Amino acid sequence: MLTIGEFSKISHLTLKTLRYYDEIGLLKPAFVDARNNYRYYNVPQLETALSISRLKNYLFSLEEIKFILTNWDDTELLSSKLKTKQEILTQQLTFYASLLNELKLDIHELDKKGSIMGYLNEIEIKLVDHLPYDILSQRKTINTDDFLKHFNELFSKIMFNNLLPSAKPLAIFHSAEYEPDNYDVEMAIPLTTATNETRLFNPGLCAMATLIGSYDKLPSIHTKLHVWITEHNYKLNGAPFEVYQTDPYSTQEDNNITDVFFPIKYK
Repeated sequence: MLTIGEFSKISHLTLKTLRYYDEIGLLKPAFVDARNNYRYYNVPQLETALSISRLKNYLFSLEEIKFILTNWDDTELLSSKLKTKQEILTQQLTFYASLLNELKLDIHELDKKGSIMGYLNEIEIKLVDHLPYDILSQRKTINTDDFLKHFNELFSKIMFNNLLPSAKPLAIFHSAEYEPDNYDVEMAIPLTTATNETRLFNPGLCAMATLIGSYDKLPSIHTKLHVWITEHNYKLNGAPFEVYQTDPYSTQEDNNITDVFFPIKYK
């Protein structure tokens, strides 16, 4: 048997870590001397220690590792856990690669122009008189992560009733504040023919900007719109809305096109 010190030296796990693993039942000593509470480990437990360290490197939590070790002989379970972790790490890698690219661009802009906010000047604001049309809509308080699911419910209703869209789908945002898990949203689809379930949507004069790419850039669009509205002596005149020019199911995120409208009037 190995003393806790010997086990620590071989496994490269500190005494503090081994005592904690014992405390939570992750890696308990094979024997504890009742006279002095000295901990002793069997040599095969070194492989268990290696397994724990390996799974920790894959960013599994200690709770997850404990569950995996309890079912260590279930290779299908282990394979499933590893594949799920692989998917998560791949997504994180993509996210951080994109973030790193944005950081490099900001550094380049800072070195070149002395500012990282110059991109706001590239956002074009248009003044448009939005055409009225009949919409079939459903207004719900939703989690924005479920946005497409609720839109699909509306599309299903349209198909079931053999109705024909006349323009791109849109969403009207009624919430007074940003609360993504409890957002008051009216999803709508313009129709060629009015029915007893449609309503006339007539926002009138609007300030409009187009978002190309990830929805993460939306605050920049909103900021530029608000600045433009203030500078041109307008004020908001209704709930902002978005028109989705591309299908999110068939379009890569970087190529998504969303028109953002703020209904306005003169102060």
